[in-house]
Amino acid sequence: MNLNLSGILIVLLLISAPFSSYLAQTPRSYQIATIFGNLGKASNDDERFVLHNELKAIVRETLADSSESISALFAQWPAGIATAGSGDEMVTVISWNSERQDRTQDYGAFVIYGFDKSGQFENLKWAELIHDRDEDPKDESRSYRVDDWPGAIYYDLILTHDGKTPVYTLLGWEGADAQVTRKIMETMVISNDFVRIGVPYLNRPEGIRKRHVLEYSDALQATLRYEPDNNRIVLDRLAPSDPSLAGATAFYGPTMAYDAYVWKGGKWEFSSNITVRNSKDKERNRPYNATEN
Repeated sequence: MNLNLSGILIVLLLISAPFSSYLAQTPRSYQIATIFGNLGKASNDDERFVLHNELKAIVRETLADSSESISALFAQWPAGIATAGSGDEMVTVISWNSERQDRTQDYGAFVIYGFDKSGQFENLKWAELIHDRDEDPKDESRSYRVDDWPGAIYYDLILTHDGKTPVYTLLGWEGADAQVTRKIMETMVISNDFVRIGVPYLNRPEGIRKRHVLEYSDALQATLRYEPDNNRIVLDRLAPSDPSLAGATAFYGPTMAYDAYVWKGGKWEFSSNITVRNSKDKERNRPYNATEN
């Protein structure tokens, strides 16, 4: 089943059920959960727009509040949240989407950093990512500021180092529209309180890239995951259901072949046709583009 807003909300609200007694004691967390519920029930895009911006405002208020409020925000956030690093290299990214009636997406996100060496919140800093719907999320050569971000829900964050420079790699889901879905791999660097997303750390055969985008049929799923034991990011090789549909990504899906990025020498090095063992992906009956016997 592909991700969409209502599906995300149902699953995450079920997961958060054990926190219900605590939510009753934290009004701001209750507000956040209520807004997410109302987003899923909104009858039109104007309502979604208002709720989406209310959610941004509540997160800003929480991040400016006490360490107890911020801890509760992290513990109970009912959408995308990913953390990497420790001490003053720790970064947490929270993100969410609001799906419009035409199945396109609006996104919100905050990059939270500046933790003390002990991981405390006293010197906490944050940057809000502003979704720019005019940006092309398929462009793998672009870097983005916080105010022209192309949008995603981030589900993993990996910390590596280029010398002494911390490099954060984000793995995300991008709902696109009713035709295609995307998985996104992109790097992020924070320097002098300046957040840059899409940094040239992906070394591919055709040259250095700043992002990797998988685009495939909205009815299917694709793999993009980090394997810490192998220090690599594994991704599905995609292909159309028929060779005549090459380039029409609404007909693309997994082929049961895999590629990977391995962190070596301060770069993510691309590797083709890797072996994936003990993978749930092998539970698929056959490749998406296989023909019937």
